[in-house]
Amino acid sequence: MRRTLATLILLTACSGGGKDGGPTGPVPVANVSLTVQLTSIAVGQTTTITASLTDAQGNSLTGRTVTWTSSAPAVASVTSAGLVTGLAVGQATITAASEGKSAQTTISVTASGQTCTGATPLNVAVGEVHTLTTAERQLLCLPGGAGGTEYVLIPFNSSTVAAAVPLTATATGTIATVNPPLVASAQLRGTRGLEALAAVRAPSQAFRRTFEYRLRELERIELGPRLRARPRGPALLRSLRGAPGTRLGVKGLAPNPAVGSTVTLNANATSACGPVATNRFARVAAVSNNAIVVVDTLAPTGGFTDAEYLGIATTFDTLVFGVDTAAFGAPADMDGNGRVVLFFTSAVNQLTPSGSVGGYIGGFFFARDLFTAAGVPQAPFPCATSNEGEMFYLPVLDPNSQFNGFFKVKATLQTDIIGTLAHEFQHLINASRRIYVQPADVEFEEVWLNEGMSHIAEELLYFRVAGFAANQDLTYQAVAATTAKLNAINTYQVDNLGRLVDYLEAPDANAPFAPNDSLATRGAIWQLLRWALDQSPSAQGSYLKALVDATTWGKPNFDNVFAGVGGLIGATRSQVIANFFDNTTVPVSTLYAHRSWNFRDLLPHLATPNPPYQLAVKTLVPGAPANYSLVGGGSAYLRFRVNGGAVGGVTATSAGGALPATVELILIRTS
Repeated sequence: MRRTLATLILLTACSGGGKDGGPTGPVPVANVSLTVQLTSIAVGQTTTITASLTDAQGNSLTGRTVTWTSSAPAVASVTSAGLVTGLAVGQATITAASEGKSAQTTISVTASGQTCTGATPLNVAVGEVHTLTTAERQLLCLPGGAGGTEYVLIPFNSSTVAAAVPLTATATGTIATVNPPLVASAQLRGTRGLEALAAVRAPSQAFRRTFEYRLRELERIELGPRLRARPRGPALLRSLRGAPGTRLGVKGLAPNPAVGSTVTLNANATSACGPVATNRFARVAAVSNNAIVVVDTLAPTGGFTDAEYLGIATTFDTLVFGVDTAAFGAPADMDGNGRVVLFFTSAVNQLTPSGSVGGYIGGFFFARDLFTAAGVPQAPFPCATSNEGEMFYLPVLDPNSQFNGFFKVKATLQTDIIGTLAHEFQHLINASRRIYVQPADVEFEEVWLNEGMSHIAEELLYFRVAGFAANQDLTYQAVAATTAKLNAINTYQVDNLGRLVDYLEAPDANAPFAPNDSLATRGAIWQLLRWALDQSPSAQGSYLKALVDATTWGKPNFDNVFAGVGGLIGATRSQVIANFFDNTTVPVSTLYAHRSWNFRDLLPHLATPNPPYQLAVKTLVPGAPANYSLVGGGSAYLRFRVNGGAVGGVTATSAGGALPATVELILIRTS
């Protein structure tokens, strides 16, 4: 019904007169309008309809008789006060009439949902986090109190099994929330937006993600047996570094090579230790304290100069090397030269097809180079195509787009390389310490946790460049305070934020430890690690080093290192709750806070115009069941209100039956 604002004019009912000047009769009813509390109710549930009467001028009329009727009284009955009761499944048209004028509304009656007649409602305080008991899961009844109460119900699948659990939530006696959506307690909006940040967020990184996932899995499948087969013991492991004993440096390369010297390196990115090598002839372009830069002689002309390569190597020394080793520990230095090789090769450029819309391969680390090419008595596990040393593979500058259009801008590639090195260096440190430092029989780290730590490395690089640190609850205003800070977040952290949005938009279908390498999984595990680090009492580097040097991998590794915050499942549960309550005014425990980032304030700036905070939340009202498919570690968010003096009920089922015990129902009263 169209509504307009009008000036209210107070008129008396008998202000006029007849022909003889005497009083006239009452002003007749010209219109009847209805206000409906609920248009869909369950059998046994009630709803109230209010009739409003007006005259021809739109003035409200009172004291008139209203007659109520139901077109299907066996489906829904109605009293003289407009109280409708659902009696059977179906629909009924409710009519309110007065002085020959009427209005109608249709009420849908659904099958009986939760019935709270005679039950004692569950009382929780505002901000209290309450996991439903077995009895409460079967019959959840909530009071509206004197003035109405509002809640969020969070189903959380605590299983680590990937298979999804269907869940349907239905309600009786609830309505949509009337309080505004939860917003940051200090919502910051300035004149400078993060349009630049939004512009550089790639629409898809599927191609790049698939490549890296395949590479990490290839390491676990093909190189894992070699890792497990080697002899163990601290003394023996120390003797293996630099094996064979007289060799120092990457195969064919002096430990301190002269600029201009040459070496042949295998650039194959699809096979670990297979018989076929993709050999490239390369020239040493720069040598620094921690890096040796070698460049494929097949690189297009117009690339970086030797001075620019030295600048990249120096930045690796002064920025990346320090950030990553402080956080994760030093690499084992199996080749004994104290340096890491940065191999710039067009073989990396060629991994990305021209015109790719799924992202590009910006570089990689391959653990096969940490194994010896020929077996020796101490290490009988040869990898014939290994380059035998710590190294990275990076793209060359391609100013004329000989291979594709992704690496043609010098300044962009220079900064992208630094972020790539920070990410890949964690992988290198992780693998080399598991091979050469850990004396126990171990496995390479599982992909989801390995990638999560590399995304933490990217974040730590951002903190260093931007001048921030953990536990600062960074807002939009802080990260965009200057052009330099805006450039820093766009260069080193925007991808982490974008991947987190992918997770928040579908938390039921994604989880931090999902057995895949989706963008949402990466965003979720980065956020989970950041939450766990912030909530743990000791220096953050101690936990990251413990993850790298562990004798376990995957969930047991996370459980051991972060036992103090609940292990993997406990931490994920808290992360899920924090995603709803962080930086709101609801007085929840500080456990449910993201201490380093104000995501509610910052993430909307990833899109233009700024949308609301991207966490997926549904409203739970009668007649509109909420359906989910919860993966292991997945969650959902259901908001609803119970009006004052009423009692609301919620039922959650799985494929028509009871929920499995692994699916927790977490209730928090928000007002």
